Amino acid sequence: MTTGDVVILPVTEKVISKTTVNTIKKFNHTDPSRMYGRAPVELLDNIYMGDLAKNSLLDYLQANACCPFIDYDEVRTDDFHNADPGWDFKAGQEQIKTEVKSSIPTHSESRQAIIDKRDIKVTASHDKGNSWIEPADLESDIHVQVYFYARPYKKGYSDFAALHQDLNADNQALHRIINSKKYDQPLFFGWNTKQSIIQFARTLQPDTWSFGKTSRVYRRCPIKEAMTLLQLVEYFNTH
Repeated sequence: MTTGDVVILPVTEKVISKTTVNTIKKFNHTDPSRMYGRAPVELLDNIYMGDLAKNSLLDYLQANACCPFIDYDEVRTDDFHNADPGWDFKAGQEQIKTEVKSSIPTHSESRQAIIDKRDIKVTASHDKGNSWIEPADLESDIHVQVYFYARPYKKGYSDFAALHQDLNADNQALHRIINSKKYDQPLFFGWNTKQSIIQFARTLQPDTWSFGKTSRVYRRCPIKEAMTLLQLVEYFNTH
């Protein structure tokens, strides 16, 4: 992966509409203590960012790849009450499970610094290493990283119930509350396979990383070793 391989994914009105509706459904059923304690607006902002990353990538792939796709959010039967099963969509004739992760660059670092220093986010532990998800047990076969140069909002509501009520009364309020336009330029920063993650766990030291405010630990999966969007389209077309 090089800076020349970074792609701005198009954000269509269809993507925005889908993301808005599903974000509110997920917000209504998300435990605010997941990952780390978050204020109501911060949680809403985080959900929107993650959903937009997935939906913009999927929309691009559906327009550019000659293979079928299944979006978990469109086939789920739990009315958005539960977390996803470890994959966001399936692709290709082999129904390859794919997970999309979204992030904000640390200290607004450059694209080159992201490539040189950062990893595709692959969860290794949800509880600071008290229990582990081994690479071979990862649900998804493909792991994708999307970045946004944006600042998540935290302020505006102190009460989850009040924010629930306002969003369900007018779903367009979401865009004002979090200034959703800041997420209109998702940056595709590469992908890698489950098999590569297994290999990285065997060869990289350290093979995990974390940061202060989360209980999650992540696998090493260097972005500098990631593959491009065109390679992802080709991979899905041939599998």
